[in-house]
Amino acid sequence: MRKLAFLCLIFLTVTLVHAQKGSVSKASAYLSKGDLASAKAEIDVAITIEKNAAKSKTWFERARIYQAIATSDDPAVSGLDSESIVKAVEAYEKVMEMDKDSSPNSVLSSTNIDAMWGKFINDGGTVYAEDKYEEAYTKFTEALLVKPEDSLTLLYAGVCAQQAEDYKNTAVHYYKLEKLGYASADVFSTLIYIERAVNTDEEKALEVVKRAQAAYPMESRFGQEEISILINLKKLDQAKDKLIASIEQDPKNINLHLNLAIMYDNIASNLSEDSSKKEEAATTYQLALDEYLKVIELESDNYVANYNAGAIYINQAKEYYDQVRDMDLNSYNKKGPALTKKADEILVKGLPYMEKANSSKEDVDGLRALMQMYKQLKMYDKAEAVLDKVDELEAAAGAE
Repeated sequence: MRKLAFLCLIFLTVTLVHAQKGSVSKASAYLSKGDLASAKAEIDVAITIEKNAAKSKTWFERARIYQAIATSDDPAVSGLDSESIVKAVEAYEKVMEMDKDSSPNSVLSSTNIDAMWGKFINDGGTVYAEDKYEEAYTKFTEALLVKPEDSLTLLYAGVCAQQAEDYKNTAVHYYKLEKLGYASADVFSTLIYIERAVNTDEEKALEVVKRAQAAYPMESRFGQEEISILINLKKLDQAKDKLIASIEQDPKNINLHLNLAIMYDNIASNLSEDSSKKEEAATTYQLALDEYLKVIELESDNYVANYNAGAIYINQAKEYYDQVRDMDLNSYNKKGPALTKKADEILVKGLPYMEKANSSKEDVDGLRALMQMYKQLKMYDKAEAVLDKVDELEAAAGAE
């Protein structure tokens, strides 16, 4: 009796051991039947057996099973293994390492990798067309698991992330495109935007700009970005030199002249706060005015150039009006009328520019400046008409 029990135990043990041994042929059979859970269980054991692992066929079947899991539209199947894509690709690559390039399994491995990648790309494109950007992004990142350095897939993934306003991942994919040497000018522009507007890192943005300029030396937008960043970083001398050099190469570029004018304007404003630098400030304001006038030559109705040119004339005239205002009676009788006349002459020069600005765009601040000019020049009818317009605009704004 004991002997029989012992024999039964041995038989049971042998049966269990046999059941634990993976069979590649059984895994293939389960795959053919569509039973991927059983196929996966069988191949996972089979691959741990040394004699199986030494055969490319084992790896090929493993790859096919994991590819079927990865590309299944049934969540219950695709959820069998969260790393199914990576495992399928690794298995196919193992086959290509073990076999000759011309062997059937090696050729099929390469073909199947392309097919797997293509499915994820097509699925991503389908949902992208439906404006489902996050879902499309998931599909494209799955495609990247198949081909991590494919430039097209990196671009698609980056675009989807950008559309979904996932700027962190946008940058990840676009920086990899740059590293691989496939970053387009638009990709660089997006990276600059992310560093400036999203990450608020002007220094990092400047680094990207310089690389963009090296890659695309004919793209003027990167030069303008560099100037803008230098201004924000208070590196005004560098920005000024860049602008002047850019204008020499493109003398009819309105934006370059306007940026240089605004820069001079800001520098002059800062200088004017120091009483010991009044003359330097006046000289710099004149440089700004000269650039504004160049902009107006190129684009007569440019609002910013006309308004700021008018404002500079107002400030120049104000210097004399302030002197007159602070005079005692004796000083006024000697110098007041002449200084007032000089101030009026300056104001008359600036009047056409402020008028032009307000004809291009009705703005309360611009209209108020124009009204004060009319009043100072004793053009009261025009000043009253402008005041009526200001009241009308403010009433409309209040009604909203």
